[in-house]
Amino acid sequence: MFIYGKHLNQKLDINMNVSLKLLDICTACNIAVLRKGKLRLKSSKLQYLRTIAISALSASLMACGFQTYLPKPISPVETKNSYEQQTPRSEVFNDYLVSQNFPRSSLPIQSWGLKELSYSALFFHPDLDLARSEWRLAESTKITATERIDPKISANVGKNTNNNSENSPWAYSLGIDVGIITAGKREARIDRAANLSEAARIKIAQSAWQVRTRLAKSLLEYVYSYKQTSLLQKELDLRLSIVDMLQKRVDAGLASNIELNNARIALQKTEQALTAEQTRTPALYAALASDSGLSIQSFKPLNLDLSLLDESPSSDLKLNDDLQTQALLNRLDLRASLARYQAAEAKLRLEISRQYPDLILSPSYTFDQGDRLWSLGISSLITLLNKNKGLIAEAYALRDIEASQFKVLQAKVLSEVNQAKASYISSLEALVRAENLVASQLDRTKQTEQQFNAGFADRLTLTSTQLENIITEHNRLAVRYKSRLASIGLEDVLQKPLTSDIEIEKASQKTEIRAQ
Repeated sequence: MFIYGKHLNQKLDINMNVSLKLLDICTACNIAVLRKGKLRLKSSKLQYLRTIAISALSASLMACGFQTYLPKPISPVETKNSYEQQTPRSEVFNDYLVSQNFPRSSLPIQSWGLKELSYSALFFHPDLDLARSEWRLAESTKITATERIDPKISANVGKNTNNNSENSPWAYSLGIDVGIITAGKREARIDRAANLSEAARIKIAQSAWQVRTRLAKSLLEYVYSYKQTSLLQKELDLRLSIVDMLQKRVDAGLASNIELNNARIALQKTEQALTAEQTRTPALYAALASDSGLSIQSFKPLNLDLSLLDESPSSDLKLNDDLQTQALLNRLDLRASLARYQAAEAKLRLEISRQYPDLILSPSYTFDQGDRLWSLGISSLITLLNKNKGLIAEAYALRDIEASQFKVLQAKVLSEVNQAKASYISSLEALVRAENLVASQLDRTKQTEQQFNAGFADRLTLTSTQLENIITEHNRLAVRYKSRLASIGLEDVLQKPLTSDIEIEKASQKTEIRAQ
């Protein structure tokens, strides 16, 4: 609302059109409802009171939109209880699974493999909550970037005590400063904030991939330890039988103590390996629960699918495609780096536009002892000395740094793809040899069993052959473990599942809504 008038003692006509439902919006402020109409003020005293009333009304209106501070203390006990109460049996988690195209008929989940545990980690893991909080912080900067210059209002009141004329001794003025942003500064700020927000959003999916990779490795480690323990127990039983049979033969004079001592040494090594593996398994189980985003109490009721190493990884994957191109398109860190580069570009545009100062328009009205005056002022900074050269140079350097970081990251990704591909292919070749070795050993075991049944081989020979089977199975299990580990490494480099149909980025974005 602009107040204008003319010099001399003319009556001031003021037209106000106010149609705000203030009583409904700000009841607590005790603001009366103003209706449309024309008010004609004929005396300077009434006009002064009206100006004060309008100023108070404006201040009250602004106060109605203020936010209040809401404390949110952190209680370690409450956060601990909240973490322990997270359960994948909840309806909220089931609804999340359905949103990820998980068949509702399969709920509740009966067998928890890598895919099911991945959904649990993406929904419950606190690392993703941290990434989402950082994204919401970046989103908040977009609000700041869109803000304009707040107008300023000033009022002055004075009285001439030596006034002997008939005119009013009072003098008062009301002025408003309105800022105008020039040279596209606001647009540059918005562009920079939007790109930084996009980089933070991509970081959520990047954190999701890190969580999924840790989970896959934890599950692989636990399953490997579980299978290894089972094989070591079988090996221990066979070695005990061999030692017992050799002891009887030594007592009968049919075997030497050297054979018996060698068998006992091998037995002790197996016992030590079994003890070490049994000691390691509980820690691996706890790590698997943590990487699933669950407490150990919530994780124990889950029926884990431990068939991860029962079969060899498929060798039918299309590794002949351009994996480097896939990595460059799928890698989230590359996309985030590009977003940061675009933010640096916007930062440079912003600093260049700051060479041109903003403008301040200052309309004002003054009543001075019966005289009514209005004026319009324009003010601005004069950027003749530095012309923002320092910040522009910093913005140029920042853009160059972001460009160099992208090139370094790109080269690193291409190298990692080549290494991961070579490691995966070599692990598959080693797995083929291990499978052939197991097949050959099974054939020899069958022949030995036939000889034993026909009376041409004794029990010690048969037990030794069965022990050789266990040793070859140990070797195959280790090769399968390395092959699966190489597969996880290749997935992590490509940031794309090789076999699973789970969409990590989509799943992490779905839980953004839950976290807001």
